[in-house]
Amino acid sequence: MTTDLMSVRGRLTAAGAAAFLLAGTAGAQELYRSALESGVGWGVNSTGDTAATFGYDYSADGIPEAPNSLVGDTATSGLKLEANIVSPSAAESLTAYPIGENFTGNYRLRFDAWINFSLDNFYNNGAAGTTEFIGGGIGYDNVATDVGPGVHILATGDGGSGSDWRIFNGGAFQSTDAMLAGTRNGFASYYSDFLPAVTAPVGQQPDTPPNESTAGSPGFQWVTFDIQNNEGYVVVKIEKPGGDTLPLIGLNGTGNTDGNIGLTYADFFSSVSTQPEFQFGLIDNVVVDVPEPASLALIGLGGLAMLRRRG
Repeated sequence: MTTDLMSVRGRLTAAGAAAFLLAGTAGAQELYRSALESGVGWGVNSTGDTAATFGYDYSADGIPEAPNSLVGDTATSGLKLEANIVSPSAAESLTAYPIGENFTGNYRLRFDAWINFSLDNFYNNGAAGTTEFIGGGIGYDNVATDVGPGVHILATGDGGSGSDWRIFNGGAFQSTDAMLAGTRNGFASYYSDFLPAVTAPVGQQPDTPPNESTAGSPGFQWVTFDIQNNEGYVVVKIEKPGGDTLPLIGLNGTGNTDGNIGLTYADFFSSVSTQPEFQFGLIDNVVVDVPEPASLALIGLGGLAMLRRRG
């Protein structure tokens, strides 16, 4: 495995901050792990027209096993999340969280995420009801139905928003200038080169093509979300099953990193898909850990440059 150092838009960001970009999981000290096979020990805060189904067997939808399952886990079982299922009256959201957990100091949250959308609605029905968001974060307050306080990431499944990649810090929506790509739009090459379009599972394809996701958004594919805190400096990145990683932002999260973790699914629009059976997200293999110093690549004073790891 090699590590390439590349500049993003020819500059460094978050000047004056000391940042660590975690380089792997080997030697990490686990603080918490859940395969989400049961809702015991979990709470859910919801606006209403949502659903959280623990222990859902997603193989029935033609979806492959998540990339970070351990031996002993039920291979294709996780948390199914839905929002705006039948009632198109308002935006809907929910956040699931492990009851009684509180994380402080330097730590990292990782989880595998998959998001579906109705290809027929997207390509043949004006994308009606297809733009929904999946993600999660640290510093959760056990109360909010969506991002709330803390540092959180959300992404669209279909690329149907001008802000497909959204980072929140203390509830504040981070600007395009703060993003390493210089944009939140998934159509930008920074995202689309990393996440090219993929073919949907056979059972979810419409009668006529196209049968593919939108490049630059994580529809119909497993992506691992990674949120890392080091002395209040937070790096958010995503990882593909092969190990390639893409940093999204480095920010000063001081005051926003202590608390619980939250897993969020949301529809910020009031429309409902005519194929709600295809509108859902999955989360599996939630891990909170503290990696060993030997597994960290120090990005010293002066800020965060882009580190893109190639397996």
